[in-house]
Amino acid sequence: MKFYFQNYNPKIKGYKVFNVKGISRFETKVATKLKYEVVPKHDVSNIKVICCYDSDVFELAQKPPTNWQIVKKKVNELGISSFSEVKAIRMIEDWFLKDLKGLCQYLKIEEPKRLDGKDGLEKIKTLFKKGKTPKIYQKGSYSHKFIPSLNFLTIRSSVKSELSTIETALGVTIK
Repeated sequence: MKFYFQNYNPKIKGYKVFNVKGISRFETKVATKLKYEVVPKHDVSNIKVICCYDSDVFELAQKPPTNWQIVKKKVNELGISSFSEVKAIRMIEDWFLKDLKGLCQYLKIEEPKRLDGKDGLEKIKTLFKKGKTPKIYQKGSYSHKFIPSLNFLTIRSSVKSELSTIETALGVTIK
């Protein structure tokens, strides 16, 4: 969101990001946050809800941890008709790796020719261990420290179909 507001001119006035920390009880967490923290302060016709999550926990699960139809229904029951989802295909670490150069600059290491690991998470963990001052990468923690080192235009160009929902909601067009 910061990338869009700093570099483009969104048609919306502002936004609020809620981290509901994981996907357990998502069906109730989202609606509860909205009901008590957003709806009382804003006109529901101006509220757009966009839930962002990694798709990996849904792809192989026989019973996915979140039923998105229930989430949408509960949001709609609050009078909010604008609801969408942004899925990081597989996991957000795959998106971070789209700007390997920026990630390696943050870690003060040379860009490797090959990344070790079966998925984005393992690859980033391996990269972090190679840093000049080795760090431990923990999913969901400390990404705010390296995010400023990433080139979001590079990442965005690789995942623009996934980000189109946000760009449409913001009224942003990137050529």
